[in-house]
Amino acid sequence: MTDIAPWYQDDWTTVFSGDSLTVLATLPDNSVDAVVTDPPYGLANLPAKKVALALTEWIGGNRAFIPGGKGFMGNDWDRFVPPPALWDEVFRVLKPGGYLLTWSGARTQDLMGMSVRLAGFQVKDAIAWSRADSFPKTKHSLKPGYEPILMVQKPLEGTIEQNIAKWGTGGIHVDDVRTPFRNAADRAETVGKNKHGQYGTKQGGNSVFGDFSMLADRKDYDPEGRLPTNLILDEEMARRLDAANPPSKSSKGKPRAAAAGEGWGMTATGAEYDDEGGPSRFFPVFSADDDPLFYAGRAPAKERPVGEDGTKHPTVKPLSLMSWTLKLVVPPNGVVLDPFLGSGTTVEAARIAGFRSIGVEAHEPFLELIKQRIIRSTPKEA
Repeated sequence: MTDIAPWYQDDWTTVFSGDSLTVLATLPDNSVDAVVTDPPYGLANLPAKKVALALTEWIGGNRAFIPGGKGFMGNDWDRFVPPPALWDEVFRVLKPGGYLLTWSGARTQDLMGMSVRLAGFQVKDAIAWSRADSFPKTKHSLKPGYEPILMVQKPLEGTIEQNIAKWGTGGIHVDDVRTPFRNAADRAETVGKNKHGQYGTKQGGNSVFGDFSMLADRKDYDPEGRLPTNLILDEEMARRLDAANPPSKSSKGKPRAAAAGEGWGMTATGAEYDDEGGPSRFFPVFSADDDPLFYAGRAPAKERPVGEDGTKHPTVKPLSLMSWTLKLVVPPNGVVLDPFLGSGTTVEAARIAGFRSIGVEAHEPFLELIKQRIIRSTPKEA
């Protein structure tokens, strides 16, 4: 396969100008650690027969087939989701155990998921990015309140331990994206209910979940935040959630009584539940004023590059949202691939977080926007 010269390259970032399928075919097997991308959603108003035709063609071996039509805002580039042929190449260049996070449209996530599955990926989860400010807004449909992010994985080679030892991939990095505690009481609630050994208790079991007494008692349980959920909120959605649900206080600091029978085998555990607040405290919530590695509901104006001729990208993702997803799936010193680079949010977020990145963009006017992001971002040294 003939090599394609990068449009831009430095120690941290490589950007190719051209068709993703063509460019990816030149990359080595098992050469990237993760893929995070915001591809075309395929928002054309396709009749069921055309969807069935696409699936038939894909399964029959014509894996690059895309039916005709117009997509988002009448654009050709968004007339259908990327076909399995594209994800075949993504699968090939991704290391075993590596994760692919791909955004999708709410009404085309089934097609996106099918296309990805046909390439060999295993669906592990889906993340809902819930936002108050979204479009389109018409009287003929519901206002979109979330965008799904499909979380899929290239199968492991052997056990997860063996895969990590060989490839450095296979797990997600939960501790890097924990939901920060709001205050000391919020922290005490989570620590208290997990720190069994502190109260003379231990992991037990029941008839539903079986025996798990072999697990560590976690006497040293001391997390930096709550476990991240697969629902992430913008600040406005969090405000609305809390406004609709009055603040609750878990307890008055009284010890919890022992559980009997088929319970969890716990004795009195001390004042575990002393936290108070609205339900948004259980979810990742970030605002435009937060650290740049967290996200707002929409990309603020200062993040949106504009070309000299006024070129703008129509669907810019917040830098902090992209950074959150990168930290979830890219291992330390890893390389992340984005085959649909757009305005370049992924490469800017990767530079700030200290990851190397490879991006591909087919629309030449967007290359200037990508260059602006590269110039303004200072790579974080490992």
